[in-house]
Amino acid sequence: MTKAADLNDPRIRRLVMVMALPAVAGLTANAGHHAVNAMFIGALGPQALAGVSLVLPLFLLVGAATEGLGIGLATLLARSLGEGDAKTASSVAVTALVATIPAGIVLSTLIYLALPSFVQGIGGEGGLLTSGLVYGRLVALGVTLGMLQAICDFIAISEGNSRFSMIVLIASFALNIVLDPIFIFLLDFREAGAAIATMLSAVAALIAYAVYFHRRLGNVRIDLGLIRWNLLKPIARIGVPACGITIVTGLGFMLLLRQANLYGGDHGVAAVAIAIRLITFGQLPIFGFCLGAQSVVSHAVGLGDNDRLKAAVRFMLVVTIPVAFAYAALLFVAAEPIARLFTADPDVASKTATCLRLLFPLFPLAAFQSVLLVLLQSRGRAGLSALVGLAPNGYMLMPLLAIAPPLLAASGLGFWAVAAAPTAAAILTAALGLAVARLEWASIIPAGLTPLHPDFSALHPETRGLS
Repeated sequence: MTKAADLNDPRIRRLVMVMALPAVAGLTANAGHHAVNAMFIGALGPQALAGVSLVLPLFLLVGAATEGLGIGLATLLARSLGEGDAKTASSVAVTALVATIPAGIVLSTLIYLALPSFVQGIGGEGGLLTSGLVYGRLVALGVTLGMLQAICDFIAISEGNSRFSMIVLIASFALNIVLDPIFIFLLDFREAGAAIATMLSAVAALIAYAVYFHRRLGNVRIDLGLIRWNLLKPIARIGVPACGITIVTGLGFMLLLRQANLYGGDHGVAAVAIAIRLITFGQLPIFGFCLGAQSVVSHAVGLGDNDRLKAAVRFMLVVTIPVAFAYAALLFVAAEPIARLFTADPDVASKTATCLRLLFPLFPLAAFQSVLLVLLQSRGRAGLSALVGLAPNGYMLMPLLAIAPPLLAASGLGFWAVAAAPTAAAILTAALGLAVARLEWASIIPAGLTPLHPDFSALHPETRGLS
């Protein structure tokens, strides 16, 4: 079994790498799972891939709730450990886990009932509607399982055991690879087979976490007697902006797919869907690095050590932006062969390759935004994190998608305006982010002066009396 890292380690760069690299490996495996699923479903034809892709934005609501709850608990948990308050950290973990179950059931029911209207509302008809409903309804039934697995990952990472999270995610991904061809092709369940394989891999991951918590391999205890419902308020204060960011991302992707369908047909939807999966594949490792490093940053906030905070953030930028540039360059240079991994249709492959080249600047800009959001969330800047986080897929992207494609449709460039809109939105967001980052960086008080948050309970009086 693995041992949790010492979040008080004075070697900041080493600690960030120890925490972040396993999270990167785990979320890369998770991204790989989505990419492999797309490859297997793509083998069923462009219509199957497009139909399944149309339902995915709706499931980003699940991701929004999970990410909001997870980031809120992870920040509060790491801060509590920074203050030496393991009991409050344990209460945060168990309260979030128990709250996940009713939240998952409600979301599962709502998504199952809303799927037909949702798919039809964004242009899914005939075969597209059938593929989307077959896949989407089964995945809806497994929502609670997926949410519980993700919350367990957040707990393990934020308490210093990102290595265990990595092992679970990679093992789950490996199981999914084995099960996908069996259920999709051998048993001929087609789209339904991909959903079944995903649910079974989530069950296996939860069994691993049940062993982890039962044997108390981390720093927190999972004990129902430690539930403190009043902790949901500080968790929500941090997590609601993150939840809103993911919801807006889902709406942005939904509008992106709708406009792709309007200006590019089934092939346009399939091409944009592949591009979105490759964006996710490139951004999840960056998000994983930031997630692992966030426990170090939040712990530094709990300690009131601003020099440690700044050192961690600088190192995050040094690592994430060059990596994002490298991934973007790979997609730009090898766009055609990468596109052909997902589809045999030459028109879909050609459109996908062009989309990937148009998206080149998006990756490094998104990496900068991810690091900035970690800084803002860890310092409790809910308003600023919402301002920055809602921009690239929300109030910057949506007007571009609504205005540019119709203006350029007469010249035959409507679809390419759709494909280029995320990059334009990312550039505008980066300009905003730079202004926010300069102000926030200047507000961090150097060592020797009054620390930012010397007493975390002063920020969150709900946590008093728990230790």
